[in-house]
Amino acid sequence: MSKESLGNKIKRERQAKGLSLRKLAEKLEITAAYLVDIEKNRRIPTQELIQKLADLLDIPVADFQQFGSEIPKPVKEWFDENPVISKVFKLIQKSEAPEKAASDFEIFMKNPKSKQPILAIYESELQAIGEESISWNTETGGDLFGIWGEIPVIYLATKSGPNAVRDHAHFRLDVEYLIKLSINLDNDWGLRYFGDWHSHHRLRLQTPSGGDQRRIHQVARKNHFLEMAEMIITFSPSFDIDKKVQVNPYIYSEASSETPTEASLIILKGLSPVREAMMSASGFPEQRLSSYSTFPIEQIISPKEPLGRLQSVEGLPIDQIANRLLRRTVLELEKWSSEKVEEHKTKFGFILVTSMGRDECVGMAVDGKWPHQILQINWIDRKLGKTEELEMDLGNTTLVNITGLKELFYKIKELKEKK
Repeated sequence: MSKESLGNKIKRERQAKGLSLRKLAEKLEITAAYLVDIEKNRRIPTQELIQKLADLLDIPVADFQQFGSEIPKPVKEWFDENPVISKVFKLIQKSEAPEKAASDFEIFMKNPKSKQPILAIYESELQAIGEESISWNTETGGDLFGIWGEIPVIYLATKSGPNAVRDHAHFRLDVEYLIKLSINLDNDWGLRYFGDWHSHHRLRLQTPSGGDQRRIHQVARKNHFLEMAEMIITFSPSFDIDKKVQVNPYIYSEASSETPTEASLIILKGLSPVREAMMSASGFPEQRLSSYSTFPIEQIISPKEPLGRLQSVEGLPIDQIANRLLRRTVLELEKWSSEKVEEHKTKFGFILVTSMGRDECVGMAVDGKWPHQILQINWIDRKLGKTEELEMDLGNTTLVNITGLKELFYKIKELKEKK
C-alpha cells in the first residue's frame, strides 16, 4: 500500500464531507483547477491555505502539517550559501521518482567527474540536433539559446542560417542570420546566445578543436559573455545500423580564455516551452521547428544524467519564459481589441481584462502554471457591478496556442455583438 500524500489526504477528507471540487474551491477562493493540482500533488499549498482547508473540513491542522516539507533553518541557511545544491534539491523534490533521483545524484557525486559543470536541455532540443545532424553528409551545426542561471538551461537548439558553410571537415555559421535570431529571441523570450552545436562526423573528434575554442573565446570577448556552452556531435560507431547520435556537451566557465570543461547533462522531458510557443506562432518557418519530432529521443546517446530524466517545466527558470508569454498575450489582445488590457495577479494565476465597449469587459481567468490554460471567461458590466460566466467550450486553449486564443477572442466578440 502506498504512503498517503497531502493531496490524497485532502481529497479523502473533501469526499468524506460530501464537497465537490468546485464547491470547496469556491470556499477556499481558488479555482477548481488549482485544487485539482493540489490533490494530485502537482502543487504544494501555502500554510495559509492549509489552515483554511483544516477549518473548512473541520479537522486539526496538524493532520495536514504532518505532510509538510518545511526545511529546518540551518539547512535553509546552508542552501543560501550553496545555491546550486539548493536548485538540485528542488529538482529532486519535483522529479517523478525522488528517491531514485536522489540515489542517482549520490552516485554522481561520488564519481571523480562529479565536479563537472551541469547543463540542462530539453529532449526536444536534443531531438532537433539529432534530426539536423543526420540530414547532411557533410559537417553541420546550429546555435544554442537559453537562460544562464544557477543551472544554465538550453531552451532552443536551432538549425544554422541559409549562408552557413559546410564541407567534409569544417562548418562555419551564418553570422548575419545568427544576429537576427539572437535579437528576436532576446526580445521575445529573454534568451541569450549560449554558443553552438556542430558535428565532427568526419574528424571523429568528441572534444572542441583548437579552432572551436578560439572562436568561442572571440565571441565571448566581443559580447562580454562570462560563460558559454558548446556541443560536439558525432555518429555512433554503429551508426549505419542504429542511426544513433552522440552528444558531447562542454562549458567554458571563463569563456574568453579558459579551455572547455566536459559537462553533465540534466535532460528535461518533452517539448521546450519556447519551441512550443514559436511553433504555435509559426515563427521562423525556415527553422522547420516541428521537424524535431521525426528524430526519436532514444537515438540520442548522452552523458550519464546525475538526476535522471526530469519533468520539463519544474524547478528551472520557467517563470521568465512564462512572463514573456504573458507580455506577448497582452500585446496581442490589445491589438485585437484596440484597448488597453488590465492584468490582475491571483492565487491561481492571473486575470486579463479586456474592454469590449463603454462599460463592458471580458475577463479571462488563466492558470498560472505552464502552458497557462484558459480556465474561465466572464462578462463584466462595470456600470451595473455584475459579472456573468460565459458558457464556452474552452477545450485546451492556452496562452501558448496563439491561434486558438485569437479564435476564442473573436467568438467572444461575436457573442457580444449578438446580445
